[in-house]
Amino acid sequence: MLIGIDIIDIDRVRDAIQRTPRFLTRVYTAAEREYCMSKKNPYPSLAVRFAAKEAVRKLHPALAKCKWQEIEIKINADGSPALCLHGQALQAQMDAGLGSPRISLSHSAQQAVAAVIATKG
Repeated sequence: MLIGIDIIDIDRVRDAIQRTPRFLTRVYTAAEREYCMSKKNPYPSLAVRFAAKEAVRKLHPALAKCKWQEIEIKINADGSPALCLHGQALQAQMDAGLGSPRISLSHSAQQAVAAVIATKG
């Protein structure tokens, strides 16, 4: 079993977005931006997705250099998060022999955390 985990201060993501608006389009998919920006305060949702992308990149060396937008967080009909890998990230997952990774997201008022678990073989 492989585990990737990341935690980030929400203010750090907010500051990066306000300082460099291009950060949004470089890191997040259109669907992620639409979902997060529909919220009254989008920054916790954006931060937890950033943490999730980092956690995926920490999961296995083959995923370490994947592009941000190749790692996408979607929301299932029941409200649970789902991890969707695309392009090189999906190929790296298959090449590494990783099963479908599972993801858990959480945030407080100040911090966001994400954990990703996958089995090998």
